[in-house]
Amino acid sequence: MENTFKTFRKKYRCQSKAQAFRVVEELFGSMADLPFWLKKVSKIQNSVFDPDPDYSVLLPDTVMYNGHLFLKLIHASHCFMDFPALSKDGMKWEHLVDDWTENRYLFQSPRDSFYHLIEYCPKYLSPEQVLDPSGFIRKFFKRKKLKSWLKRWNHFREASFYTFSIVEEMEGEYHKDFQYFLKLTEACYLIYVRFSPTQNSKNHDTI
Repeated sequence: MENTFKTFRKKYRCQSKAQAFRVVEELFGSMADLPFWLKKVSKIQNSVFDPDPDYSVLLPDTVMYNGHLFLKLIHASHCFMDFPALSKDGMKWEHLVDDWTENRYLFQSPRDSFYHLIEYCPKYLSPEQVLDPSGFIRKFFKRKKLKSWLKRWNHFREASFYTFSIVEEMEGEYHKDFQYFLKLTEACYLIYVRFSPTQNSKNHDTI
């Protein structure tokens, strides 16, 4: 069995946008939706701040599997820093949710589609960051370098198992880092929705 806390796997490094888009297609297109990944990050956050973690929530998938795959998203995000921002006047559903979700709710159940689609929209990014997710990603890597973020994430994964608190005197910084991870997840999802070759080409034409 591989060591899931090994941070710097060569196979996870993205050398191009094409590789990075394959990663987000795997995570958001094949595996699960945006709310799923946000919940996984939040579960690890709650366990880091809780000295009595609920192992039935953490294991086996949240920390050891999904938490491990999240390293791939951090690597991929490093390739997503230079996409253009969207204008507020040009914003449509197709810029906020992926094709499968849009087709499932907007076209099949139009009467209540709004209530379904809003669940898939960003909740942590500011309105300006929703328009310019690459701008947030640049801010993300200005706060810490790629290597430091990877180490931080693995530190949080490991700390989520501790039966004592590690947040004393670091609570504010740790909370901010988790907010950045949640925002990064949403920013990568928006770039996937708007620019991935596997998403509807009309998204690219609109932008």
